[in-house]
Amino acid sequence: MTTAPAPPSPLRSRQFRRVIVAEFVSSVGTQMTTLALPWFVLMTSGSPARMGLVFVIQILPVPLLAMPAGLLVARWGARRVTVVGDVVNAVLLAAVPTLYQADLLPFWALLVIVALVGCVASAYLSAQRMLLADALGPDEGVVTAGNALFETATSSARLFGPAIAGFLIAQVGALNVLWADAASFALSAALLTGLPRRTAAPEPLSANNMAEGVRHLLRDPVLRTMSLAALGYGTLMPVVLLALPVMADSRYDADPHVAGLLLAAWGGGTAVGTLVVARLARRIPPTRFAACGGIGTAVALWFLPWDQPAATAALAVGTACMFLPAVTAPAVALLTLRPPEHLRPHVLPVFGAAVFVASPVAYGTAGILFEHLAVRTVLMAVAAGAGLCALVLVRLAGRARN
Repeated sequence: MTTAPAPPSPLRSRQFRRVIVAEFVSSVGTQMTTLALPWFVLMTSGSPARMGLVFVIQILPVPLLAMPAGLLVARWGARRVTVVGDVVNAVLLAAVPTLYQADLLPFWALLVIVALVGCVASAYLSAQRMLLADALGPDEGVVTAGNALFETATSSARLFGPAIAGFLIAQVGALNVLWADAASFALSAALLTGLPRRTAAPEPLSANNMAEGVRHLLRDPVLRTMSLAALGYGTLMPVVLLALPVMADSRYDADPHVAGLLLAAWGGGTAVGTLVVARLARRIPPTRFAACGGIGTAVALWFLPWDQPAATAALAVGTACMFLPAVTAPAVALLTLRPPEHLRPHVLPVFGAAVFVASPVAYGTAGILFEHLAVRTVLMAVAAGAGLCALVLVRLAGRARN
């Protein structure tokens, strides 16, 4: 009996390569702005509260507008939404230094610009994932691998962007770094402009499609289970991230080098995991892949609560983050491909909105927990929650195999 050959690598697709390069370029610029814009606000206003408000205003439109944004993606198509989003972001970011140099940038105007960037992101994020599916076709393994490579580009940008921004801020000032981000979005738009257009869906689009997308997500047992498990990990892992500096402070004599080691392990594990997923996703069914990733993440998290050398703690963090893309990449692939085509733009934004709501809630809750409970107690609860998510994924994989 011969085994079927593995589907071709996503990197063989010229369209996919352009999407990935565009994502990396724009993400590097975004990560530069993530450091430069708060620094600019803090240096010009001297107010940490204003700096925090900028973050809140930028994030808030994403969950609020996610479902209407699905209508826009369905009507315009993922390529057009992404290209227009790149162009609008380039204009908005270039407006900040332009207005400031003309002495026409009061704080309220900056908040308006930042809110508009968040509005663009509400459609932009789901459109990017749909663009991957358009470039790669309907094979779930190929799209899972493509999503993993997409995450590799994003995580690499998180590594390089802040470092580049730190250097540029010292050389040319925080405000001028925004010009580089504007240029990155312009380059991304140029890379994506040549991609082929998709024919618009013939059926009319309305709020009924959004409601039907939600109902489809809740009715489909595979999508419901995968999205709930992925959301569970998406809620638990921010608690772990916030625990890292707390661990460095309470266990390792407030050594900043340990804090840096733990954060580096987080980023390094994620980068390795995305590459492994991209390599294996075309050979393993998505539900089984997610179950393996869930088990690995849960097991690794059980090593964190206990007192141990910093090196083994970093190894546990890196291992947990290495397994996590095996959950998230299949989940996004299934959310993108499993619904009927006319509902796909309305299913993925629902999940994206939930994640954007869950993440800041998790950070806020974790801060309160670490004020009143020992870090070991919180991390044990996180590991137990991850174990429950893994059990759900294992049961789903067993049902899918039968």
